[in-house]
Amino acid sequence: MKKVIIIGGGPAGLFSAYKLLQNNFKVDLYDHSSGLGKKFLVAGNGGLNLTHSEEIDEFVKKYGENESFFASMINEFTPNDLRSFCEELGVETFIGSSKRVFPENLKAAEILLNWIKILKENENFSLHLNHKFTKINSSKEITLIHFENEVKVQGEYVIFAMGGASWKKTGSDGSWSDSFQKLGIELSPFLPMNCGFERSWSAFFIEKINYSPLKNIELKFNDKPIRGEAMLTPFGIEGGGVYAHSLALRDQVIKTGEATLFIDLKPNLTEAEIQTKISHQNDKSSLSNQLRKAIGIDQVAFILLKEIYPHINRDNASGSIKNVEISLCGIRPIDEAISTSGGVRFTELNEFLELKKLKGCYVIGEMLDFEAPTGGYLLQGCFSSAARVVRGLSV
Repeated sequence: MKKVIIIGGGPAGLFSAYKLLQNNFKVDLYDHSSGLGKKFLVAGNGGLNLTHSEEIDEFVKKYGENESFFASMINEFTPNDLRSFCEELGVETFIGSSKRVFPENLKAAEILLNWIKILKENENFSLHLNHKFTKINSSKEITLIHFENEVKVQGEYVIFAMGGASWKKTGSDGSWSDSFQKLGIELSPFLPMNCGFERSWSAFFIEKINYSPLKNIELKFNDKPIRGEAMLTPFGIEGGGVYAHSLALRDQVIKTGEATLFIDLKPNLTEAEIQTKISHQNDKSSLSNQLRKAIGIDQVAFILLKEIYPHINRDNASGSIKNVEISLCGIRPIDEAISTSGGVRFTELNEFLELKKLKGCYVIGEMLDFEAPTGGYLLQGCFSSAARVVRGLSV
């Protein structure tokens, strides 16, 4: 019976263990923490978006320059396969109005408990918590720290699933990169992805707006409109609609020091329709009341309008509402990002995600150098990459 060492107990590592045990492998799983799936649990706090139900051809376009590679992996382990796996864990799923897939009843913690219980019930599974990876050498000897003691392990097959470089409190700190680079393995530098951006608001705005949402809006950058939501923060702006543009916004800020995001506060109305509705309001009432009664502009949206357009009035409001121009001057710290770009380059790997310079060692999940927006694409990429490695080991 072949044995596989897995370093990292997030979704990618846990799913690798699950599939390997089904294929009659012995599995030793090591994780830095006292508990598994820390980032999985954090992601579940806002509703656990497992995957997306759109057609595969559209799905794989979200992986940008890595589209063709992910197309092959996701066609092997599809979003429907992920839903079937959830059923094996006793988790029913449903498709929301946004076509995103969520668990029906169970929360992330309950799902994780079911998952770990199945693993532990298998006699071929061995779990080693509080073991932090520090290095691997050219002989595939792995050094870990267990509390204050150094532990060395070695196996014919090793799967690395240690995550990217965001949310350090979950253990995903990218510290593994130094050891890999010392072996001549090329990595792309870590950069924030699905992240927030900075803007210098006025003191009045910061006092009034404290993590306030903008809902049912359209965000546009480089003439690409995306429907979604955003969150105004004391530092700038973040949220799902911003994350969808984050790659292009980030690259523009890095290149020029700034980027301009445009927001349409009422995407279902034309400028002419807005102006007509405003003109029917009593012009003796305050502008905020006129906009609220005419088209449902709430206090948060109105404060934003006044911040960007101090001289907004009844006559020019429609154009301002359709085109709120937000100049961004910085990127929020990488540790706040939902995910990161960067990691092990695909040129360092074969089709089964095996390191060319370290035979028998595989890399999966967010350790890989890929970018994907929120919406289930990140998690699906982790599962599909794990399934690819297990297929390679099972050949």
